[in-house]
Amino acid sequence: MILNAAHAAEEGYSAVVVTADDTDVLLLCLAFYANISCPLFQNCGTKNRVRYLDITKLRQALGDCVCNAVIGMYAYTGCDTLSAFAGRGKLRALKLIMRSEHFKKCFASWDSPGNYPWTYSRSCKHSHANCTQCPRQQRTSTQPTTSFSAHSVGSSSLASCHHASLQEHLHILSPVKHGWARNDNGQLTVEWMGSPAPEAVLQLLSCNCSRRCKLLQCQCMSSGLKCTNLCKLQTCDNQAQEEGLGMMITAADLIDSETED
Repeated sequence: MILNAAHAAEEGYSAVVVTADDTDVLLLCLAFYANISCPLFQNCGTKNRVRYLDITKLRQALGDCVCNAVIGMYAYTGCDTLSAFAGRGKLRALKLIMRSEHFKKCFASWDSPGNYPWTYSRSCKHSHANCTQCPRQQRTSTQPTTSFSAHSVGSSSLASCHHASLQEHLHILSPVKHGWARNDNGQLTVEWMGSPAPEAVLQLLSCNCSRRCKLLQCQCMSSGLKCTNLCKLQTCDNQAQEEGLGMMITAADLIDSETED
């Protein structure tokens, strides 16, 4: 899309209109506007209410430094091909790079997978803490996990692909070791899609559902786990199937056995 817009400008068109409702397209237009030699607009909205966003004015308002960093920010905050932080959009990250010169340089440096700035791993951790409203006293003590590091590497790899949007023939490196892995069947898997917590911690999770366990309401189901004896409701459909006789020991059984003894 960006390559077609640049080609239309080179052919002498007085203006180029990109039709898309996706905010991600807007960010890419802002990032590459300096390479397009004519006014650029984005057509968005509904059929009855069409809007034309003037990319020229938006770029002038935000500044070149911010627009040069939006590709890294776009990949880091998640998109259609990369995971995102739950409940956190791009607006908070955009405000972060608008007020911080350090984060502008950090995200602008993500121009190739090999240039992932490991020296910026601390900056990535701080940006994550700011985007998720982590308390100030915890921003320097929170250590990046393996999943977070894999997400950062994957973000850098994706950002490098978008930086090459103006190339007619892309040379894209293998996604393996850049946030993805390849199994024995040749299929790509996401490296950071592991368990949400260690197994010992997951076993201690319980829900307080009183009538029925439903997805998005039940903590166990949302975590991809079965309900246990620690849960409030013991007759839901999310109970684990016991092996063998399939017997479940309840508090009443323990009381009866103690009485018989």
